[in-house]
Amino acid sequence: MIGLLATTLWMAGSFGSAWGHAELKSSNPVEGSTLEAMPSTISVTFNEKLLNLEGEQVNTIALLDGNSEDVSLSEITIDNATISAIVSVNSFVLPGEYRIIYRVVSADGHPIEGEVPFIYAPAEEVSSSDEAQSGDESSPDAQAASQNDDGHNSEVISGVVALILLAGLLLWLRKRN
Repeated sequence: MIGLLATTLWMAGSFGSAWGHAELKSSNPVEGSTLEAMPSTISVTFNEKLLNLEGEQVNTIALLDGNSEDVSLSEITIDNATISAIVSVNSFVLPGEYRIIYRVVSADGHPIEGEVPFIYAPAEEVSSSDEAQSGDESSPDAQAASQNDDGHNSEVISGVVALILLAGLLLWLRKRN
């Protein structure tokens, strides 16, 4: 009985990673951040290596302004689990909302797409209440906390699956007796 219960819980914990695909781990800039300077490089990093086929572009990244217009970027670079691009120094950027748009293929062949919104608000455009918030979001501790939150979703899902399996096992055992 104890062995069956332990095996069930172990299997439930394993399903979270077995069922999951690549997930966004971190980004530069951090999702939802307010920046006083436009980043020179944008990037998104995943928890799994990205597929990199020589001669074929299977992974894309773009930077769009608030009007969904492209901001000029350099050639895309793939380094294991990170896709990045340099923001062209000739790009004309206005204060406002921006989005990093990505579509990547993980090494296991599954496509992942999404976006990372952030706000560009030069120092003269930032109000005093926004400055305090902006300072907190761009601190290394805030970035680390934001990056670490992404991993908790799979742990929660694994826990829920374990509880469901345990409840099913207990009901089955109760019906047998």
